[in-house]
Amino acid sequence: MQAFTEKLISHRKIVTTLAIILTLFWGLNLVNLRIDGGFTSVLPESDPDFLFNQSIEEEFGSADEIIILISNDDGIYSRETTELITGLSEALADISEIEGERIIDMVSLYGFNSPQQSGETEQLAELENFMRNDPLAAGTINSSDGKTTMILAPVSGEISMEDEELRALVRELEQIVEKARVAHSGFEILLSGHPVVNAEIMDKMANDLYLLFPIAITAVALMLLLILRSLRGMLIPLVITLMSVIWTFGLKGLLHSPLTITETVIPVILISISCADGIHIVSEAFHFMHHGMDSKTAIVRTIGDLWKPVTLTSLTTALGFASFIFSSGRSLRNMGLFLAFGVITAMIFSLFFIPVLFSWYKPTVKHENRSHYKRQFKLLKLIEHATEFFLRWRLVIIVIAAIVLGLSAFGMMNINTDTDEIRYFKEGNPIRQTAELIETEMGGLSMLQIILEGQEDSFRELSVLRDMETVQKTISARPEVSSVVSLADTVSYMYYLMRGRSVDYFEIPDNQNFINRLLLISNSGEEDRSSMLSTYVNDDFSRARIMIRITDSNTRVLEKLLSDIDSDLDVFRTRGLSVGFAGDYLRVSNSRIIVESQVLSLTITLGIILIVLSIIYRSLLHGLIVSMPVVIAVLFNFAVMWLLKVSLNPATAIIAAVGLGVGIDYSIHIYSRLRLLRERGESPRSCIVNSATESARGIISNAASVGVGFLILLLSAYRIINDMGWIIALTMLTTSLSSLILLPCLLSFLPGNKPSAEKLNKKPA
Repeated sequence: MQAFTEKLISHRKIVTTLAIILTLFWGLNLVNLRIDGGFTSVLPESDPDFLFNQSIEEEFGSADEIIILISNDDGIYSRETTELITGLSEALADISEIEGERIIDMVSLYGFNSPQQSGETEQLAELENFMRNDPLAAGTINSSDGKTTMILAPVSGEISMEDEELRALVRELEQIVEKARVAHSGFEILLSGHPVVNAEIMDKMANDLYLLFPIAITAVALMLLLILRSLRGMLIPLVITLMSVIWTFGLKGLLHSPLTITETVIPVILISISCADGIHIVSEAFHFMHHGMDSKTAIVRTIGDLWKPVTLTSLTTALGFASFIFSSGRSLRNMGLFLAFGVITAMIFSLFFIPVLFSWYKPTVKHENRSHYKRQFKLLKLIEHATEFFLRWRLVIIVIAAIVLGLSAFGMMNINTDTDEIRYFKEGNPIRQTAELIETEMGGLSMLQIILEGQEDSFRELSVLRDMETVQKTISARPEVSSVVSLADTVSYMYYLMRGRSVDYFEIPDNQNFINRLLLISNSGEEDRSSMLSTYVNDDFSRARIMIRITDSNTRVLEKLLSDIDSDLDVFRTRGLSVGFAGDYLRVSNSRIIVESQVLSLTITLGIILIVLSIIYRSLLHGLIVSMPVVIAVLFNFAVMWLLKVSLNPATAIIAAVGLGVGIDYSIHIYSRLRLLRERGESPRSCIVNSATESARGIISNAASVGVGFLILLLSAYRIINDMGWIIALTMLTTSLSSLILLPCLLSFLPGNKPSAEKLNKKPA
């Protein structure tokens, strides 16, 4: 490898030119990047739940709604309110992406016409009475205090969540709402709904990219400058990092792969991880220069010593990310593949391009005269004493590690999973505040659909409608449910209308022939009645749906609801009807896929690391020992998540892969140094102590720079990205400390490494 490095340096102009040309090529593809803010990006296109939901949308229409919240402290039952609602609904109906015929507001529900001046009071009183007492209207879109109402506008299922079309729609809606605010200054008018939330996610994703990328570069540059104490030394790993980011995103652009919410952190992750090899190489080269070598000799010697651990650490990190290829979710799968590509790119640049750049380095002050290195030696001496202390207490440390492992495994098993995109945002975000207002006061944003399927005309039967009514009453009694509507309500409501709007007749008629005639009349009657029927049953009455509005969109709440009502749905199953779920049920599917991906990536990453290390070191035991400190440290962070109630979500799902993939680097460097020292003939005690001591400088520098890089994610607009940032930063701390403390203790038990009791108990001079 040293001969090859020397050859690269001898052709450094050609190598540099080629690297610049290739980087420019990848950079030109950055213009093709697109953003996908939809939460379904975690789901695979072939997922049965996803496909089933699509079929329901095709048959019944999209369940996604634009929600306009209108509030007035003086009350909403006024002429101005009706005019405001009418104007907004008409403006919404003119938008092609909105299904105008399905817009719901209190004016259209009542069939209200703007009253004449003389009869205004009476007609408004009738409107209020209708909204408070009508069996279907009451408690749906108006608040109980009569100060807030909603307009619900269904969005076409054809609109793409990854295109500019959605953002353009929301911008048009914002203009409509702003115009209404100006015309009706006494009202508070807010815009919400899942499409609005997704558009906000897209905007924040773009903002995060523009904000976090330069901050991360600056932070890592300052850390490198602090660690290396050389401006030109800092620039070398920084250039490598930037090139790997450009190549990675250039590949995404070339393949027209959309950027999902989890992938917005790819630049920060690559910036933090890609500089790791550069730090080890430049730091080691400076160490040789401190002993009198020139830059060319120092870098050739460094590459000769470090190319194996650099290659091994990069491969394990890349394979850790690549383990997400087995994830069924598109977002996680793409993220893992592109991060793996970025890590390998950074490794190639580190081994082949850093020597070229470093060969031009001519220090103005000889390294052996720098006071910085004298301070480093004092630090290394302190680490040497600490390592000897830990070795003396190695049994105690191993027992503590075993206890931590057990507690961490328990925490991991009990961690909460949440895919509610409203909680992606920080608490002060206006979109989140509006959504939470709707949840607490207006019944909620989330809509769970229970889909029942049977033979043709199954849902005309009186007995089936009765069962549906009974199940609805049971579900409605639950505190997290604000409303439940189905075909049973539609039939009851039609009977109620036929009987002169008498509350006593809001029930399912106890006569099958009468129900058949009622449904026949409704299907061929007024458009509003026909539309109301088609919302809950298909044309041949073989498929029906029960719509459940939930006050809390938290995935855990939804999972508990599904679990609790499952036995209630057996009444349909015993009839031979199939029971399925759609709408916000996809969040449960998301949660399942995230957990599966987490377990799978953790298992595969650990398996890959064990296999690679066992092959390289020709011993399964050695591979297991080198891996163990990192595994314990990574699992410990899941325990921290459990204790602090941080959920597992599309962002935090990558923590295991990052922790294992990056953290294993520290153990590999220590063990590789130990093998190198053994080859040089040092004693077992000296090998163990010096392997930790000599690796500590690079490990601490690496962990600090990577940790600081991830802490930049605290500036993200997303709470889940904030959580991912500080947890991975903590992971860097725990994995580095575990490698420096626990690994020497474990290595001391290996045959050939075991120091004598006398040497272990000997106090350092």
